Amino acid sequence: MRSQKPEARSQKRARALVYLLASGFLLLASFTYAQGTYTLDQVLAKMEENGKNFRSMQASLERTKVTVIVNDKATDYGTVYFTRRGKDPRIMVDITKPEQQRMLIDQGKALLFFPKLKQVQEYFLGQDQDKAEFLLIGFGQSNQDIRKVYDTALVGEETINGVKTSILELKPKSAKASALFSKIRLWMDQTKWIPIQTQLTEASGDYMIVKFTNIKMNVKIPDSAFDLKMPKDVKTIKL
Repeated sequence: MRSQKPEARSQKRARALVYLLASGFLLLASFTYAQGTYTLDQVLAKMEENGKNFRSMQASLERTKVTVIVNDKATDYGTVYFTRRGKDPRIMVDITKPEQQRMLIDQGKALLFFPKLKQVQEYFLGQDQDKAEFLLIGFGQSNQDIRKVYDTALVGEETINGVKTSILELKPKSAKASALFSKIRLWMDQTKWIPIQTQLTEASGDYMIVKFTNIKMNVKIPDSAFDLKMPKDVKTIKL
């Protein structure tokens, strides 16, 4: 049998080397992907473990409302504060620009104050108090609490500003809650297991994207942070 020329043997070795390197790269990529991917149960378990020590949360807020039919976007900015009194949520959303407004959820009520109008809208939450945390789902709730109110699914992964996230999709179980938001998506930081972004979609298809930055967990939040600072002549509208 004729021996192969040196050039042919060299080409054959080169092809084999390329094949081995490619195979090794694919195996490494598969291993890395497997290591970085979590199941739904694992994500919820990590969230719950992190939530066991939850006392409070404070963060900068960027909130964009998208009206689909007219392709309109409106963005506002502010700060959010979140603690609990026992099991009851205590939440303040303080929007500072482009126009001031404050929303307080406390003691079974939601109050939306518009300083410019000197008007406050008051909602009694009643049996919907357990749904009052929809804006801050993923901060401190237990696996059981989330599954009680929502059907949950893991829909993918995404890197946002260099942070690897697992994306959860929550669909409210009750028809009343679904009338408010048909689904909520959470982008969960895979190291801290708190959301850095949420998307709340209405039944109409309109949606709101909320981005959290400068997140501070378990810091002492003074009672003054939950003061709406309303003037004496404010007009109250009960809804």
